[in-house]
Amino acid sequence: MIRRQATVVFCLFVMIPLAAAQNTAPAQETAPAQNVTANCKALLQGDMSLLKVVEQNQHKKTTTDAELDDRITVAVQGLQNWIRTCEKTPRDLRLYLAGQKLSESAPTLASEQDEFLDFHLEIHPKDRDAWVQILYDAREAEDHKIPLSIGFKDTVRVANSDVQIRLLVYPHYTALIVALLIVLLVAMLILSIRTDLLRDGINPPLRPARLPYNLGRVQMAFWFYLVVAAYLYVWLITGEYNTLTNSVLALIGISAGTGLAAVFLDRKKVEEILAERARLETQLTALTARINELTAANPAPGSQLDQELQQKKNSLIEVQAQLAHAAPPLPAPVSSGFIKDILSSGEGVGFHRFQMVAWTLVLGIIFVRSVYRDLTLPDFDTSLLGLMGLSSGTYIGFKFPEKPK
Repeated sequence: MIRRQATVVFCLFVMIPLAAAQNTAPAQETAPAQNVTANCKALLQGDMSLLKVVEQNQHKKTTTDAELDDRITVAVQGLQNWIRTCEKTPRDLRLYLAGQKLSESAPTLASEQDEFLDFHLEIHPKDRDAWVQILYDAREAEDHKIPLSIGFKDTVRVANSDVQIRLLVYPHYTALIVALLIVLLVAMLILSIRTDLLRDGINPPLRPARLPYNLGRVQMAFWFYLVVAAYLYVWLITGEYNTLTNSVLALIGISAGTGLAAVFLDRKKVEEILAERARLETQLTALTARINELTAANPAPGSQLDQELQQKKNSLIEVQAQLAHAAPPLPAPVSSGFIKDILSSGEGVGFHRFQMVAWTLVLGIIFVRSVYRDLTLPDFDTSLLGLMGLSSGTYIGFKFPEKPK
């Protein structure tokens, strides 16, 4: 800092005598004086006017195609003059992409004589916000071309530059990841159609009829695929793999808990009906057998066996009445189509189901937008997670009195 101030003071002292001697100095001294004056003015104005990023100088060519983790070369016209005049070092310069300053991106290699700088394109945690904007601009730009320049580390002044770099956002193995996601999606769709992976019920109906789709299982599959695709997308572009957030884990937990609770309640209803009928039928069989034994014994009227026979006959009438009013064995549920299956129960379309579907879709849209724009799995507010949990809890609560499909 002292050295810089001394240089500025020196420039002022040089400029004043030059201005005073302007009318008396010989003509041949005008050009050198003007050069010194211009350099000093550049120093006072932030130094960067001496530099210009060019596509190619006499020694090096600026990199025009690159992707993350590459090392790029920037040809800088006037770099040698800037270093000597302003008494700076190349380490004081920073890379600018799409107008974003990468404050942690210092040159990895510099040559004063050949006038070039090398930079490593890597995402430093402190520069992540800048990189998110850079990568967004590169994805949106035609042919992924964005402006490239350099600037001083302590200011926002940048060197003159008309150079653009084509930032390849998607690496060469992108097609492989896309193919993997397509295979996963197709596999889920085929399994959901041909098997009971996302379907409801225990006893399948006769073919070609199929079991209905289960809303809880469908929601669980929805968030599973969305999280897997988002995780791979962020990793594909940024190379980061520690991107799962607490809210994403909470979403997976809510959807998994909802699916598990829905299956448990549906099975419990069917099992309770079957267990109650089995109990009554067992009593009916036992009473009938005992009545036949007592009748065969031909007990005398008023005897103990006769009293037992009358008691058993009365119990048989009660059990037969209970069995007649007991819920009949449920027929195998049949699918009425995907949309109707997830929105309706045995009582018809339910608002609690519609509400759960609507909020799942809304959060899914927010999730996708956040992943694409911010290149991170979103960290939802606790209120949003609470809303999702409340919606799922309402769905589970209504399943207790809900008639099976």
